[in-house]
Amino acid sequence: MFYDKNYALAKPRRKRVLLSGFKGFDETKASRNLPCDYVDCAYNFKFKNGILINPLGISALEVDETAIPPMPSVEGKKRLFVTKVDLGGQLKTAFALSHRGGLEYTVCGETQWKHIETDGIFDVGVNYLYEDKDLLLLSGEKGLKALADGELVDVQADARILDMCVHYERIYAVVEGKRNSLRFSDDFDPYNWNVSLEEGGYINFDGSLGSVNTVKSFENYLYIFCDYGIYRLTAFADQTQFSMKKVYASGGKIFADSVKECGEYIAFASQDGIYLFDGYAVTKINVGVDGLFDGGFKDASACYAHGRYIMSFTDEKECDYGVFSQSRANNTILILDIAEKSVEFMRGISLYDLKTVGAYGEGKVIGLSQDCASPVQLDGSGLYFGAPYQKYWQSGEIDFDRPSIFKVVRAVEYSACCQYVLGIMANGERREFILSPTENRVNIYVKSDKFVFYIRSDNMREEIRPPILEIDFLQ
Repeated sequence: MFYDKNYALAKPRRKRVLLSGFKGFDETKASRNLPCDYVDCAYNFKFKNGILINPLGISALEVDETAIPPMPSVEGKKRLFVTKVDLGGQLKTAFALSHRGGLEYTVCGETQWKHIETDGIFDVGVNYLYEDKDLLLLSGEKGLKALADGELVDVQADARILDMCVHYERIYAVVEGKRNSLRFSDDFDPYNWNVSLEEGGYINFDGSLGSVNTVKSFENYLYIFCDYGIYRLTAFADQTQFSMKKVYASGGKIFADSVKECGEYIAFASQDGIYLFDGYAVTKINVGVDGLFDGGFKDASACYAHGRYIMSFTDEKECDYGVFSQSRANNTILILDIAEKSVEFMRGISLYDLKTVGAYGEGKVIGLSQDCASPVQLDGSGLYFGAPYQKYWQSGEIDFDRPSIFKVVRAVEYSACCQYVLGIMANGERREFILSPTENRVNIYVKSDKFVFYIRSDNMREEIRPPILEIDFLQ
């Protein structure tokens, strides 16, 4: 007599695992296990209390509920400057748009721009109250000029100024070709740059920190940011009281266009991360973005508002999904919450030449965009000129710390206000599953030894809660 042999097969060990607690972005916390609370690929999502929601929006600029007229159509590079003008005792915001063909000027409430003839583009501007009149000092390829009441006049400074600021009623300027020198105007007179002990002049320093790039007035001192460090200049009205001190040497190059006063700090990016400077000490903000800057980046522009350091730049790093790989200038915005020490990213957009209009630190973030005929603003709409963003979140490669064991992702349980896509990359293939808000579970069945999970959506409103995966571990 013969009997069939019965073999007992090991029953898979089933687990329910949280995909992510959606805590934020951090390139240093890539995990081979779940949950992936922090990831290094998340664009156009904001993290809030463990939920993925809409980011900030971008729309055509309005000031005091008044739309700014469309800008004249101009080719090539352009820069936007903001100033004030007194109209019959009422102070109003005015804008100047510089381009190769001249300068365009408008005041809030007007319906068109006024063209002002001038040669070359202006790269830098600073506001100065001179004899109770608001001046906008502009510097570019053809020297220094002053804009007042819509009229442009020459200022004899005898050098091309690359950056400048106001400090104790003087203009201090970084001058082209002078890597270890700072020029300054007469006090109370931005038109007078004559060199003498009673008027304007210059101050030299050792140059051991590399070329001088930008200058900031902060907490009663003047800070000079060079390629690899910072000098502090004590500069009162009397030139005989000037004194210079080296206060910081950097291990990586400081990106000049990233330097921005942020409340009680000056924030800046360097090749090894983002730093805060309080006038005496420099502290690194550990938000997991160091690798983003180690190779440098292009087209940086920064501003500060509502406790957030905001920087626009061009990131040429390719991303897995669609629009984020689009090559264009200023396609990425980094938004750093200084108090929370958290960061989020917007990508696939166009926003550059950032500035803040209104009360310092509480104003409106404005700039320019290739996708809008008017100056633009950041707002709370969560939309890009009225349309939803493409949003993307991606985990690292997950093997559950057991690379030699096969796993089966059987199902996902979820909650969201709108439909979105859960994607899985495994075995060299991609599977996508539509998660509808009218359900709370979808069967999947994807088998592999390792997985990459991603979420993508393009809804007008977003509220994605942490999904739970049902997984079998095969013995």
